[in-house]
Amino acid sequence: MKFIITESRYSDLVTNYLDIGVHPDYNWGPELHDFYRKEIKSYGIYDFVINDNVAYTYYGEWDGYDYMYLLLIQPWLSRELTSMFGPKWKPIFKEWFEKNSGLEVRDMKVGENLGNYID
Repeated sequence: MKFIITESRYSDLVTNYLDIGVHPDYNWGPELHDFYRKEIKSYGIYDFVINDNVAYTYYGEWDGYDYMYLLLIQPWLSRELTSMFGPKWKPIFKEWFEKNSGLEVRDMKVGENLGNYID
């Protein structure tokens, strides 16, 4: 059976899933925006963990040679989201992350395309 779903309904579906299953262990939202900005200013990086595993990592403004507001999505999470929603979840994730963290994302690396960013 084939289902047709509107773009806005798809976006709502993905966002609802992210809200329930992909938010960090230690919560987030407007009340933590200042905390994240201070962490990024102090350390340049912040790991968001789910079930005590790093799920996505944010790199702030460094540009001694690279990362400027970069978000890395770990391969395990990328595979999970792609298997459920196909590749169109990526811009929705970016918007969802920016809204909940208060951090600007200029570049996003996903899953297997992380290159030199993962040890």
